[in-house]
Amino acid sequence: MHVCINITKEIFFLSVILICDLSFIKRMCSSIPRSSCALGVRTLFIAALLSVFQLSKQDCVWFGVCNTDAFNHNQYCSYNGTAKAMPNDGLNLLKERCSFLLDESQTEFCCDINQVKILNENVKLAAAILDRCPSCMSNLVRHICEFTCSANQSQFAHVAATQKNTEGVPYVSSLDLHITTEYMNKTYKSCSQVSVPQTGQLALDLMCGAYPASRCSPSKWFNYMGDVNNIYVPFQITYIQHPTNASINGTVPLNPHTFPCNKAINSLLPACSCSDCELSCPKAPPRTEFPEQFKIAGFDAYVVIMSSVYFVGVFIFLMGSFVFTQDSIIDENLTIDVNEVSNRTNFRKNTSFFENLGDKTEHFLEKVFTKWGTFFASYPWITLFAGAFLVSILGYGITFIQITTDPVQLWASPNSKSRIERDFFDTKFEPFFRIEQIIIKAVNLPNIIHKTSNGPITFGPVFHKDFLTVVFNLQEEIKNINANGTFLNDICYAPLSDEKSDINTSDCIIQSIWGYFQDDLSRLEETEEDNGFNEYFCLFPGNLFGCDISMHE
Repeated sequence: MHVCINITKEIFFLSVILICDLSFIKRMCSSIPRSSCALGVRTLFIAALLSVFQLSKQDCVWFGVCNTDAFNHNQYCSYNGTAKAMPNDGLNLLKERCSFLLDESQTEFCCDINQVKILNENVKLAAAILDRCPSCMSNLVRHICEFTCSANQSQFAHVAATQKNTEGVPYVSSLDLHITTEYMNKTYKSCSQVSVPQTGQLALDLMCGAYPASRCSPSKWFNYMGDVNNIYVPFQITYIQHPTNASINGTVPLNPHTFPCNKAINSLLPACSCSDCELSCPKAPPRTEFPEQFKIAGFDAYVVIMSSVYFVGVFIFLMGSFVFTQDSIIDENLTIDVNEVSNRTNFRKNTSFFENLGDKTEHFLEKVFTKWGTFFASYPWITLFAGAFLVSILGYGITFIQITTDPVQLWASPNSKSRIERDFFDTKFEPFFRIEQIIIKAVNLPNIIHKTSNGPITFGPVFHKDFLTVVFNLQEEIKNINANGTFLNDICYAPLSDEKSDINTSDCIIQSIWGYFQDDLSRLEETEEDNGFNEYFCLFPGNLFGCDISMHE
């Protein structure tokens, strides 16, 4: 409405000027040629139209600060006009967080120096959490810089509501910000794993309102950042998502450039670390692809080949035994003289091949071992002393043997980094306690598919309610083990207990999944609602295991 009134006034004012100018030109044309007079009229008319277009051009939706509410929030003045030149001090302030706006030597913006100061102060709140991941912080700040100071602000930002301050000046109280889904998803992905070491949580646990990081989503995150009920938001910002950055009815959705969390935004700032970005973690070498097993007729080729060799060998042996023994059959027409029984050639026509082979082998071994035994029997003392001397020489090395039973010395090299650090720790402090571990595996249990407001999430079988209950009971039984009068509290590590007082089992360090439930079985039954979805309650710091755990539907 204000725009139309302003344009109407400007057109009326220019029309009056044109009427006056035309009357002046009419008087002047009487004394100059007609062609020159026509050219001058056209030039004046075109200049007037360009002036109207320039005066009606609207690049901004606000400029300057007009109001400060009871919560010390600053609201910006409603403004329908072109961008204005930024002083050098303001340009230097823009370089802190919005340097990309100056890439094309831009000096005109839809914000003044006070708005830039407010922007930098507000960004510091998010920077305290997200600056550890430069790519995430850069992606998030880009759209804030754009809708605050961009010279083309009106293309993607529309004023939804205004109010007036005590002096009657209107200021923006609600803003519609058109933005692409692509930008929101990429920015959320780059920030979703950023952690807060001070609290042991993820950044989105603190920045997604009522939703923990496991139930947060791009839409929920951006809606919370624009919700006027958020104490850090000065006015309502409604994010309107567009599937693409195509122009719709003159509106061009905001689609700033983003960086993956594993990429550096410039040469001065590194990429996000592995603890804040899974893509930055070193990847395991690709799995070795073994060649397909060689098979014959669907069976292992080596089994088939060796079986064939075995059966062929047996067949050849049996055939050879049968063929070579045919000539050794006793001659039925041969008469044997009792006096010539010792001549065995009388019994057979010819001896077999295997018999000859066995006879020669036996004769050879008999000859060798006869000479061997005769030699050592002829020289008994030399044999005894030589044998004793040889055994003594060979057994002398046993004096240097060292039996190693320490597993650290067995499995850790003295020059390894872990061994050097452990030796340093042991020399400067007391030796570290020994950790006993029990690894429990869920067998024959399916995965859990739990429906949430962000879609279905798949969890492993270890999160089955019945399985966790069995683990809890086993843990309690281990705590109460009685080993000949020795209990867990007699040998456990309890750093928070007083040395002068008795140590209770509850003082012992026991790390298991039940520690997140404070070893309380009743907490497994607690639930909460999220947009009609049943969410099982948990106390996992930083949502290491996720809070969207549904043990059964």
